[in-house]
Order: sequence, then structure tokens, then C-alpha cells
Amino acid sequence: MTGRTLIQKSRKEFIEELAESVAEDYCPKNVIQPEIIADENGITYSYNNYGLCFDGMLEHRFGKFHIYISLNKRLVHETSARARFTFAHELGHYFIDEHRISLKNGKTPSHPSYTNFQSKNPIELEADLFAACLLMPKSRFEELSTGQIFSFNLVDMISKKFNTSLSATLIRYAAIDNNHPICIICSQNGRVKWHRTSSDFGFKYLKGYDENISPWTVAGEYFTKKIKRTSDKEEVEAKEWYKIGENYNRMLYEKCIYADAQNLVMSVLWED
Repeated sequence: MTGRTLIQKSRKEFIEELAESVAEDYCPKNVIQPEIIADENGITYSYNNYGLCFDGMLEHRFGKFHIYISLNKRLVHETSARARFTFAHELGHYFIDEHRISLKNGKTPSHPSYTNFQSKNPIELEADLFAACLLMPKSRFEELSTGQIFSFNLVDMISKKFNTSLSATLIRYAAIDNNHPICIICSQNGRVKWHRTSSDFGFKYLKGYDENISPWTVAGEYFTKKIKRTSDKEEVEAKEWYKIGENYNRMLYEKCIYADAQNLVMSVLWED
């Protein structure tokens, strides 16, 4: 769930199954290596500093596909979690038939991609979903997470296992129903930009899209006072994040990841 943009459930399941099959076909045992998958499919690729015009781009020319990965200040180096996700995203454009065929036939020109989880373009959302499912196949993810008590130590362990970012790992965690219900909220300049919620999370009507985030949340405290909490979790009243309902007086835990340069906060909410 993205707050305002959704991929249909049947489509989501199809893409997840497609990504899992690609992972099993090309990297059945070890950490997923996008370069191996590209090599096996005759896709060439190049890492270079193309500036901030894009993070990644899939191009079709003269019957061949080529992936560009920009080693800019966001992606940094070839093995960074963000560069790996970008590569996997571009592979999504290749393996999802509609994307590849449209590009091959010239109906969709090569276009820049940005791995910031903020796009409202369905094609980009599908490629993001493919990337997450490819790098963190559901069956392997569940081996590490199912039955485990939710904590940031657990998420950190999983992210290191798959060489994925904390944000991507948290979003993948939320998407798998067998895991502890959580909500992930990305806020910038005091307003919510997007959120992802586990299907069985106990709260639905999030505040903060059309109004400033409550200063009594951990994220709101950062935006109003520039206070950054470093503890594993802080208690917050549900009413500070959610509109009035039957769960109004319940307590939640909140943990934040801060990005000062963008004045951005990623909050994770959960209950015991």
C-alpha cells in the first residue's frame, strides 16, 4: 500500500512469482547477483557517473538491451545496496513482458528511473516491486523473518543478508503477510509523502498527507525541534498518527531513520 497508488493484487502476485522464478533460475543458492542475470540474458550494462539525470535506465538499440547505472552521490559504487536495487529495477523492465515489448517496439522510449520509492507511475512501481522480490525472494525472506519478534536488529540482519537497504528491507518485510504487522511512513518537510502498511496492520486512516505531522510523534519532533531519537523504539499515541476511530487510545512504537540532507524521515510503527 502506497497511500494513494496501488498495484492490483493479481498483478502484484504475478510480478512476485516472476521475480522469484528469475531468482531461482539464475541465483538459486547465494545472494542475488543482477550482473549474472544480465549476462545470462545477453543484456550488456555499464556503471558510470551520469550525474543525477537518472539512477538507472534500460535502453533498446539495434536489437540489444543495455542497462546504464549512474554511480552518482546516491548510488556511490557498484555493490552498494541502492545500485543493486537500481540494477534489479531495470531487470524488472526487461523481464516484465509488457515493459520489454513496449520498449522493443518503440512504443515506450528509454526513460530515467529513480529508486526513491516515490514514483506514482504504475510502470515504475511494478519495476520497484520486481526489484524487491528479486533481491529478497519471499521464500528466503520468510526463512529469516517468520516467527521472529520484530526489531530493527532483525531488519538489519536481513538487510545485510540480502545486501539491500534498510528502507527496501522494511518495505519488503511489510509486504509479507506472515511477518509482524508494521507501517512505514516516509515524511519530508513535515508532511507525509508515502506509506506502506502490512495488510493486517490495525490502523488505516493516516494523517499527515494534507496537514502537518503531529509534533507529538517522533517524526514530528524532528521537523519541529530537530530532535533525533536514537533509542530502539519510542511510545506514541495512535491518535497522533491516525484519525479518530476505535483504536484512538492505543499506543504504538515508533522508530525513525533520518536523512538530514533531504529533511526526510522514515518512521516505522508497530505494536507488541
